[in-house]
Amino acid sequence: MIASRQLHVAVAAFVLASASSARTAAAQPPTARFDTAQTRAYTIGALVEASRSAVSLVRGAPGSAALVARVERLLVRVDRPDVIRLPLDVLVRAPFRQGDAREASFARVARWQRRAVVPGLGAGDAADLDSLARLTVAELKFAMEGRQPPVSDDSVDIILTPYTALQRGELQVSIATSLEKLNRFERKYGPEAPRLNLAEVGLNYVAQWVPPFRPNADGWPSRFEIVASYVPSYLTIADEKARAVTVAELGLRSYLWQRGWGGAVGGILRPGYLSVGVAVAGDRDGAFVSPLRGKARVGGFIGWGETKVAVIGGDERRLLITRQMQLLPWVF
Repeated sequence: MIASRQLHVAVAAFVLASASSARTAAAQPPTARFDTAQTRAYTIGALVEASRSAVSLVRGAPGSAALVARVERLLVRVDRPDVIRLPLDVLVRAPFRQGDAREASFARVARWQRRAVVPGLGAGDAADLDSLARLTVAELKFAMEGRQPPVSDDSVDIILTPYTALQRGELQVSIATSLEKLNRFERKYGPEAPRLNLAEVGLNYVAQWVPPFRPNADGWPSRFEIVASYVPSYLTIADEKARAVTVAELGLRSYLWQRGWGGAVGGILRPGYLSVGVAVAGDRDGAFVSPLRGKARVGGFIGWGETKVAVIGGDERRLLITRQMQLLPWVF
């Protein structure tokens, strides 16, 4: 009877504490399904209260002393006003914890940059909260279910609701992050990406080991790609006639990762990549004229998706335009 009353008091205390730290979450029944908006409604204080409620139910149970001591040490370290008032979303969406970060900067290695890895948390707080979550949802949960009399499944679910919200939020962010990584690989290497010639294939394969062309530490593709192409399909107007001009290009292509860019969705106005570099043409116009013929005309080119514009100087200056395409596979 006393144990049952203790359980009811602990659950009621936790529900009241959660209501004070999560305004919108309190509007839902404790057993209701929730969406990811709850990670923005709860605070880290709700996690702390959930762990305290769980500890109060297993304290004194056989074999639980060491577990209770570990959890209470963590609670002492994280139960601070500057930490518990932070929204749960801080833990879910911190970029460094979700694979968007590159290698540590020189400033951080040199200890000049003291900013916390997770915004708002001090040194060690993120690790302590991770440990607290692991102990609560695994060991404390099993301890509650294994004590005599056992805590009911519904009561355990109510107590662990903030942790369930945290796990659901982390899962959805992790899925979204994985899909974004796949989308970037698709944009750079998929069927709608620019076709490379053999020289570009070799250069970009080797460049994978050279910054800034190599993937980052978490396997995200670099946005940059080397352009080294022979283009006989540039067009210009000279003497009121359309002429072909052959150009050698050497430059850089940068892929645009923004959502809504690239493919059929982005169209002409919002392409999936842009390019810029040096353009070299021979001393006369014409298709398949060697760019090294005679006195070279040097200029530059810029590409906005498939559309490319070039300007070459010399005695016969030209404004050129073409479309990104490969007439002969692997060649030009």
